[in-house]
Amino acid sequence: MNFKYSIRRKAIWIVGLLMILLIIGVGCSRSDQKQQVILADQFGLAYAPLEIMRHEGYLEREIADANLDLEVVWKKLPNTAAMREAMLANELDFGFVGIPPFLIGKDKGMDWRIVMGLSQSPLGLVAPQGMTSLSEMRPDQRILLPQPGSIQHILLSMYAEKTIGDAKAFDSQLVSMSHPDGQTAMMNDNSENLHFTSPPYLNNELKQSDLELLVDGETCFGGPFTFIVGICPERVYENTALYTAFSNALSKSIDFMNASPELAYQILLENYTEADLEALPEMIYTSDIKGLDQFVTFMHQQELIESDLDEEALIWH
Repeated sequence: MNFKYSIRRKAIWIVGLLMILLIIGVGCSRSDQKQQVILADQFGLAYAPLEIMRHEGYLEREIADANLDLEVVWKKLPNTAAMREAMLANELDFGFVGIPPFLIGKDKGMDWRIVMGLSQSPLGLVAPQGMTSLSEMRPDQRILLPQPGSIQHILLSMYAEKTIGDAKAFDSQLVSMSHPDGQTAMMNDNSENLHFTSPPYLNNELKQSDLELLVDGETCFGGPFTFIVGICPERVYENTALYTAFSNALSKSIDFMNASPELAYQILLENYTEADLEALPEMIYTSDIKGLDQFVTFMHQQELIESDLDEEALIWH
């Protein structure tokens, strides 16, 4: 009896020891994991400098020069709503978005601001051939775009206000869809859908004989504007070494696109087709920010944002 009791006690002691060692091991493995800096972009040629940043390792080099021990992680997210949720969960540090959804997030209390501009881009509303005006939209037709509040939605609203006097006229006909999925939908059934999109999807769709451009982005806006900006929340901005490393890396990536277009083209071929890159000469990659005040004014007038946001509160300095 005593012998069996002794064996049982030893067995319990061994199991307990193994559990303690397992817990310690898990704790050590977690603490040994490298800290991450997480970035997210979306779909299209507007984000091309970020392909350069990844390929050339600019951010990794800047991080190393700043003596930061960080792993760079990239994500592809479908829209700004997904980026907002990720930032709120501290699962995203830097994102790249259109100005209007950035403003909506800011107005709703997000502490993010713009780091710098990334690109200007052709945008356009693709429609079935023969359609000449938005007033010809049938009730059963749908307008595909990334999300309500996206830059495509705001441009559509601007154009609707100019042409028919009602900025919200087509809000009930919007369908949220990523650019690649929107292109697929247009190729498969272009009689029921219109698509407000950007290169390369815009150019690919316009190669179809039964599709044509109904209106372009600059006509909607009334001139040139920044399409995509880089943003980050306050917690990242306050990490001066990381913020500076990112700013330097992004600036170098934009400079590369402009100084070495042929090399950039070859790098982009790793993720785009030659047909996709036909639109590359139409793109403008710059850290400048155009049209911010105009977007704020229009969106405030349309009650899409409650505050008449001041530029000082929108850009990190």
